[in-house]
Parts: sequence; structure tokens; C-alpha cells
Amino acid sequence: MERINAAVASRTLVPASDPPPGFPAMLAVSNLDLIFGSFHMYLVTVYPAPAAGLPAVGAAVRAAFPAFLSRFFPLAGRVVTNASTGVPEIACNNAGAELVVADVGVALATVDFSDADRSLRIIPVPFEQGLALSLQLVRFACGGFALVWGTDHLLVDGHGLMALPNAWAEKLRTGGLSWEPHHERASLFPPRSPPRYAPSLDAEFARYAPDSLPNSLLVATLVRRMYVVSAADLDRLRAAASAAGRRATRLEALSAHVWKLLAAAVDGSDTHCRLAWFVNGRMHLDPAKYDKARLDRYLGNVLTNVSHEATVESISSTPIADVAAMAGAAIKKALRSERYEELVDWMEAHKGVFREGAKWTEAVGAGTGSPALVISSVTPLRVEGDFGFGRPRLVMPWVRPGRLGSANMIVARNPAEDGSWVVSARLWPRLAQTMEADPEAVFRPATAGRLEFGVREPAAAGLRGRF
Repeated sequence: MERINAAVASRTLVPASDPPPGFPAMLAVSNLDLIFGSFHMYLVTVYPAPAAGLPAVGAAVRAAFPAFLSRFFPLAGRVVTNASTGVPEIACNNAGAELVVADVGVALATVDFSDADRSLRIIPVPFEQGLALSLQLVRFACGGFALVWGTDHLLVDGHGLMALPNAWAEKLRTGGLSWEPHHERASLFPPRSPPRYAPSLDAEFARYAPDSLPNSLLVATLVRRMYVVSAADLDRLRAAASAAGRRATRLEALSAHVWKLLAAAVDGSDTHCRLAWFVNGRMHLDPAKYDKARLDRYLGNVLTNVSHEATVESISSTPIADVAAMAGAAIKKALRSERYEELVDWMEAHKGVFREGAKWTEAVGAGTGSPALVISSVTPLRVEGDFGFGRPRLVMPWVRPGRLGSANMIVARNPAEDGSWVVSARLWPRLAQTMEADPEAVFRPATAGRLEFGVREPAAAGLRGRF
């Protein structure tokens, strides 16, 4: 397998061509945005070589970007810190989004995507703090390319992040958008007066303090893997995880299988282990209080996580259908409108930490306590992604986790639309070994062939051209 490295060819700041009149100069973020805080996240979309060649892709990207930013105007601004409160906010000053062009000197067919540390991690190009958007065209030697959407979690959650390439594709194909993004944030999720929340919420969050987190070398021992889970395996797991009167969802079934693998990996090193899930709340907010039409067009954060701890012995010995029911019951706790109202109120009461230059993080992700694996599923979200050069063959969110020491999985649908899922995972080596030695072979390495990059395409002269 070849290790890939992206060499930056150019970085350009691109302003919106037609800034919306009367747009507020400063956009306050919501308390739900502050729950996650400000850190970089990426959506990596990888395409095989188009017939038109890479110069045509580059020309299309550069021509479309200014008008696209006019519709998604906050992305042309900057994430700044309010001098008096310490709370981050968005300066809509049209300072420009970043357009990056980078080159990878290998063909897609030679990349072992299953080792994400040596492949997928290299594709997104790091960008400066404060930038609201870094759009990156990463070119491969075979003529294939990746279009990477790098932004700040303060601005978008998974729903918002995956809406960007869909809007991009529609605008390039049709010249317009069939929907208007909703940018206003704070008034959509106002705190109650006085704030009201369950005292148990305090235990769900921890101050993000490096001194209380695993050291950087310990965190670096976690490995990144990418797997494909076939539709047949998902159906088989779902059948096994269902019981009379209760049919498990595919996510519950996969979660139950993962939980058992985690328990096997923990073995005697701990008595307990935890699973946690990020849940998109858009479909579960009270329609009497929240405008569903606005929520569908809203890119900001409407997320929460929920976790459940159990003994290793109980997870190991309990039938998979009961473990799936346990997972389903845990997830259901987040499917309440009241949950999000309490989160808004909790953050309102705890904003003072920003004035001290600190922030909050979810305690389950910190890496302390019993071993925890956090699952983020974006499988309900489909990325079309065809902006004139075919559909992507890989769509995967990517986050650089910093000092957080929990394991995690991001589960996305395969763009092949064959019912399979692609899983990007950050795992303790022992858990990775347990998953890969599993006789059920649910998690199969995401080779170039399984991602349909397996056919070598000769690099054509002039494919790269000038951008």
C-alpha cells in the first residue's frame, strides 16, 4: 500500500460575488452550537476520473464558488470571539472562503482506504482557525479527485455539512437552488427564563481541560480504520437482533453487534463499557414550538448525544436482541423535544466558562471512566454530489479528535446505493483486532476495490492542466 501525501498547489481566498443585502454583520450562534463548540470538521467526497478531465473540474469549481457563497453567506466570513463574553460568533464580513488545490501523487486504485490513518486522514488539508469554509480540490494521479468541505462545527452539524455538496451539485447542474438555507440561529433556539434542566445534565459534560484528558501519546495509540458493512450482513444482524413484537432498526442491530465486540475486547480489563450515539433532533422537536420548514433548511447544530453503560458480563451473555433493545431504549431518550430545550437552558447557565477561555465537551467522549465507543450515524442523509462529473464513490465525514480518548465510529451510506454502509472508526488496537478477527466478518476492510476504485485508470497527459 502506498502512503499518500497531499501537496498544496494553491490557496486562494474567494469572496461571495453577490452578498445578500442587509445581512447582519455579526451572527450569534445558538446554545446548541455552543454545546459542541468550535473545531474543524470535514466532509470528504471522492470521485473517479471524469471523462472531461481534471482541468474541467477545476474550472467548474472556481467559476461556481463565488455565487455559491452568496447563498451560504456566513461561510464567507470568520469565526471570531466576542471580546466581552468569550463566546464564539460568526463575523459575516465576506473576508472570503478558502479554495485549496492540492495534489496526491498516487492513483486511487493503489490507496488502501482501510487504513484511514495512512489514507483518508491525509486527504483533508488542515486550514487556519477562524476560516468558516475551506473548499479543497485534491487531485489524484489517475485523474480522480476529492472535493473536501472543511468547516467549523460551530456552523454546521452532520445534516448541515452533508447539505453543502447537495446544494453545490444542484446549483451547478441547474443554475439555482430549490431551497433557501436558513441562517439565523439564536432566535430559533432561545433559552427559557429562567433556564430549566435536569440536574443529571451536569454529569454529561466536562470542562475541556487538557490536564484532565489522556495525554497526546496515549491518544495517538488509537488507530483509524475504514470498513464496508454489506447490505446482506446488515439484514442478517437485523434479523438476529429482532424479537417477537419488536423489529430492531439497522442501527440498533449494528450497535448491538459492536457492543458485544467492545465487551469482548475489554474482557477482564474493566467491569463496564459504554456505547453512545449522536442523535439528530430535527424530526423530534415539538412542531408547535419549532417551524419544521425552517429546521429542514437550517444548517446549524440540532444534535445531542446519549450514552448507556452496562457491565461487560451482561453485554457478553445477553442475547443480541436484548442488547439491541437496550440500545434502542437509550437512543429513544434523546428523541424528545424537551431534551433539546434542556440543553439550550443548560448552556445558557454555563456560558461563563467561555469568558475564561475554556469550553465544554461531552464527558463520554473524553476517554476517562469505563471504555466508551461513540457512534455517529449519517445514514439517513444521501449525498447526490454530481456537479457535472458523476457521483462520488466515497462520502465520509472526518474529524481530527485532538485529545479526546474515546473510541468512535462514523457510519455513512455507501454512494453505490446498494444498501451497504461505510464505517470510519477510531479504535483502540485491541478493539480493532477483535473486530477484524470476528468470525461473522461484519466489518470488511474498505479496499479500493470495495469502494469501486479498484480498476486502474491510466493517467492521461494533460489531465491535470492548469487551474
